Amino acid sequence: MTDYIGTGISNFKELIQFLDTRAKSKDLVQNNLLREMRDNLLLLEHRNNEGVDKKELTNVLEAKAIDAAFEKNFHFNQLVNNKKLSTEHLLDPQQTKYLGWDAKRFIYSIEGKIKELKKLFAIYPDMTNAPVNITQRYNNLFNQLLQFSAFIYGIRK
Repeated sequence: MTDYIGTGISNFKELIQFLDTRAKSKDLVQNNLLREMRDNLLLLEHRNNEGVDKKELTNVLEAKAIDAAFEKNFHFNQLVNNKKLSTEHLLDPQQTKYLGWDAKRFIYSIEGKIKELKKLFAIYPDMTNAPVNITQRYNNLFNQLLQFSAFIYGIRK
């Protein structure tokens, strides 16, 4: 990952380190959210490797911190200083569909994707015969997590 348009991120490891550092604040809900995002990104980094058990990968993806944050009425937009994604934070021109999204919309979508993956494996135990492109769904989730993390990184003070 080269320096993305104004974000200053030079590689994936740097973004992961940023999430790890940012997850050490006084706000426990925020810390849990950022750690969960970091962990899911690290897991999904292996999504296309040969031999990866897709069902197990889905089982270990988490959305518990997101659920807990919703229960505690966490203000997700504080993660991005109440801003919306603009072109300066886009990682890829193909991600223009996210323009105008705020943190709450990203979180809601990420949570939905994780829960949907888990449900798909429940109703299609054998994904080889399922009428869904599971690889594309993993890629979409990874790219959305990556875009949201870069958005948080890009607006930091």
